[in-house]
Amino acid sequence: MSPALAAVDRLLARFSRWQILAIGSCGVGVVGVFDYATGYEVSISVFYLVPVAIASWYAGRHAAVGMAALACIGWFAADVGAGHPYASPYVPVWNALIRLAFFLVNGLLVAALRDSLFHQRLLAQRDALTGVFSRRAFEERLSHDLDLALRNKTALTLAYIDLDDFKVVNDTRGHAAGDEALRATGLALTRATRRVDTVARLGGDEFAVVLPDTDRRGAELVVEKLRADLRDALGPVAPQLTCSIGVVTFTNAIPAMEEAVRAVDKLMYQAKREGKNKIAFGAAAKEGAQ
Repeated sequence: MSPALAAVDRLLARFSRWQILAIGSCGVGVVGVFDYATGYEVSISVFYLVPVAIASWYAGRHAAVGMAALACIGWFAADVGAGHPYASPYVPVWNALIRLAFFLVNGLLVAALRDSLFHQRLLAQRDALTGVFSRRAFEERLSHDLDLALRNKTALTLAYIDLDDFKVVNDTRGHAAGDEALRATGLALTRATRRVDTVARLGGDEFAVVLPDTDRRGAELVVEKLRADLRDALGPVAPQLTCSIGVVTFTNAIPAMEEAVRAVDKLMYQAKREGKNKIAFGAAAKEGAQ
């Protein structure tokens, strides 16, 4: 997408459904005026598709139907007003119905394409097994949250969670039990966090949680609760499972996304080396995370 189109898309995406319908209606009116001015000899009915497409993309299928009907009325009014000579009074009505079908089909196709693209984007953002964010979505959201923390000068906490001895569960009880444990983990982490937080599965039995606007003291409370909730959630599924957690709170210095992940990953492995089922806390220094 070109920069100009991207700018227009961002602008239109900010409007409400009713504002989009108002913009589309104005567009139909503008095209109708030009349609009337050019007369019946020059057809510009294809330009009615612009407001129809805008309404379809940004306001959905019902808006597509309404805007298609409005475009048809606009064309009919311009055609009748231009004084097109017809052999029968039913001809313009027939032509209007044909154009209604044309506008309607195109509008519904645009709305269906939008729904399909948004559905695919949602699937790409979510882990199929657990329903939490995927690694790609995690990196995008973490980068965004780090930028906000830097701009607003607020703290941000990142936690990296690894299930201890998860392979043993797969080897002794089968992959179905392992999958159930992963689903239970994702559900427990989601329930224990806020809507503004990010819970993601990074791969295998590794999860991450991003806690915006959370300092070290708040992080300790949240992560201890996370571990307790995980223990309760995994108990009925795989009671032998524990978790090692690395936690970094960034305050004085907000690093790049890659550096933040390396810092918390290092702490998670530190927790494992210390005997597993532990939490290793760290903090950001002036030159970066440590």
